[in-house]
Amino acid sequence: MAPQAASSSLIALCGISTFALSLLYLFSCRRQSFAGSSPPGPKSPSMPILDAWLQYQEWGREYGDLVYIRKNNMLIVNHAHVARDLLDIRARIYSDRPMTNTMKLCGFNDILSLQRYSNRWRENRRLFQQNFRHSASNRFYPTQYKQIHQFLRRITTVPEEFMQHTMTYCLIYASLYGLDITAEDPLARKAVEAMALIGQATLQPFPALELCPWLRFMPSWFPGCGFQQMVNKCTQNLWEIDTIPFDTAVNNLKTGTGTSLIAELALENEGNTVEIEKIKAMGTVSFLAGADTIMSSIGSFLLNMTQHPEVQSKAQAEIDRVIGRDRLPNFEDRQSLPYVESIYREIMRMHPPLPIGVYHVSTEDDFYRGYHIPKGCAVVPNIWAMNRDPDVHSEPDKFMPERFLDSPTGPFTKINDIYAYGFGRRVCVGRYMADNTVWLAIASVLATLNLRKAKDDEGNEVDIPGEYTRHFFRHPEPYQSSITPRDLQARELILATAMA
Repeated sequence: MAPQAASSSLIALCGISTFALSLLYLFSCRRQSFAGSSPPGPKSPSMPILDAWLQYQEWGREYGDLVYIRKNNMLIVNHAHVARDLLDIRARIYSDRPMTNTMKLCGFNDILSLQRYSNRWRENRRLFQQNFRHSASNRFYPTQYKQIHQFLRRITTVPEEFMQHTMTYCLIYASLYGLDITAEDPLARKAVEAMALIGQATLQPFPALELCPWLRFMPSWFPGCGFQQMVNKCTQNLWEIDTIPFDTAVNNLKTGTGTSLIAELALENEGNTVEIEKIKAMGTVSFLAGADTIMSSIGSFLLNMTQHPEVQSKAQAEIDRVIGRDRLPNFEDRQSLPYVESIYREIMRMHPPLPIGVYHVSTEDDFYRGYHIPKGCAVVPNIWAMNRDPDVHSEPDKFMPERFLDSPTGPFTKINDIYAYGFGRRVCVGRYMADNTVWLAIASVLATLNLRKAKDDEGNEVDIPGEYTRHFFRHPEPYQSSITPRDLQARELILATAMA
């Protein structure tokens, strides 16, 4: 072909392509206009990694109830009534989870709380619900009493290590596997590391891997394959915490040295590989999702009581009046302790362990308040902002348990009013166990211990910054505190639990 003819053909081809693209653009505009516009939001913002909930809250003040990030196909929800409308009432649409290539390689497909909305998820959740439903929660009472009493003894005898004592992996292992481990156990450390890696992989996927999935077959030294090291560490950790406690529990049952829920379920389904995998997954997700969040809530309680001795004294007076000083609180006391309940509710309001929850994803196009929410949209429930909504809570940044005590409904409302446990069909399945554990820890500490600010060598109180970690999971940063028994009788009551 002559150069002039080739040039003419190229111009014609470009003209046709431009015309086609113009038609496609006009069609998409007409379709979007017909379907409804997207919710407002910042244009191409830099997405925060630290304290993301604060930036999301600020965007909500600027753009309203719905904040849409077009480049990420992400909808940020800062108000509870919107979360209820979308995640509860329209749960059929908003129950999926995001699953990046990074998350897949790390093994998140096997973690119930992170699994895609599917038949596999439904089957795994069904087993979980059967064993963690409200009516079955009392099966964990003996272990919860034992572990919380052990926590009291540790914090009494070695108070300077109080932050390590809040690690509740031992509670989950004891409740499900019948294993007695400490915070120093390698499995507990593996779980802590796994949770950090999960948060990292969720918030910071590797762009190269998302664009080029084939990179997963390349060695770690290959450009863009820095994710390999994190993936290997994450999968190894998950394998160990999935397999080692399970095998130990089953062996203990077979040798007659101990029994547990996991081992009994495994024995009932021996030979059924599919069911065995479900049982193992139930155990793994229990302490991955439960232990870290329970630890955060108990840690927040200890910090807030140290900062607010007047609240602590008021709660202790209620316990003394209702229970007395000659025994520890039990679950039957709960409904008789409204101020203690108010403290628990206020802790969960101000300090949700996962301030932005776990993303929900829409499985089809939806329309809400005249806005188009596209299929595949990641919906972020900003629990932090919901709990600090000034239209719902006066002085939302102030620690005031009285807000629940003096409310028209009182503090004893349904557990789903605690947004920290999530929404819709993806609400925390183990919330009843977690709820009972945190409440019992709060009531038991208040009944027996005084928490005060530490003093320096000159007798001056050491200031507490009250700082928290700033990533996916939120925990109090280390600080100094003085923790002592309320009196000699309280100390004897605590130590006597070792004989029970």
